[in-house]
Amino acid sequence: MPACLEQIIEFEFGNFPIVEFGDGSLHQTHQIVVVGPSAYRRANIRLRGGLQSFAIFFQPMAFWQLFGIPVRELANQHYDCCDVIGTDIHQLWNEMANNASFDKRVKLVEAFLLKKARRSIENTPIMSAALYMFAQNGKTRIDHIANRTSLSVRQFERRFSSEIGMSPKLFARVSRFQMVLDAKVKSLDSSWLDLAHKFGYHDQMHMIKDFQGLSGFSPGSLLEQLGDMRPPALAAAEIRPNVQLD
Repeated sequence: MPACLEQIIEFEFGNFPIVEFGDGSLHQTHQIVVVGPSAYRRANIRLRGGLQSFAIFFQPMAFWQLFGIPVRELANQHYDCCDVIGTDIHQLWNEMANNASFDKRVKLVEAFLLKKARRSIENTPIMSAALYMFAQNGKTRIDHIANRTSLSVRQFERRFSSEIGMSPKLFARVSRFQMVLDAKVKSLDSSWLDLAHKFGYHDQMHMIKDFQGLSGFSPGSLLEQLGDMRPPALAAAEIRPNVQLD
């Protein structure tokens, strides 16, 4: 479970996976669990026979916009999804459980989310700043963004941490780390050296240290650990936000 910016809703239709944290404690997930963005908590997911999962990966601010739950409330946390967004998500689980077809489940989820999208909230200035940083792969200067939002650097850092649940510097760092990882998952033929240069690391060693700090593994080892557990959720340019700061 490396650092990531998405919020994830995961539906379990079979045996529940077990999460083992770095302190040795074990936690069985819920039937529907929401997982918040993370700057990295040492944990492993134990998979068992009979597992059948379906996950929705939300872009960094989307969960807030759709469900009105500030990112700071979910950062580095996971909860029973019914406790967070209400019991209508359990009705969706029932409908999905009665349809084993993956395509049908996707259509049910899309219909559910489209209803939420019609009542989505507007971005705050800090949310827009976070999305801008994300769209720039974290390659932005904090003082530049603070100036664009008419705040001092200290004011911007304080408000950003309050709303997003992590500092802007850490958010930018995770953005770049995740873009490199997702780009590699999307195109396995890309070399780590080329990705390090493409995403603005000083050199490959700088990227390796960042991977170790945000996942506990070197780039190659992390890819082996993940297997097919992670889609290239954020790498596709066509699904990334086009945000301009005023």
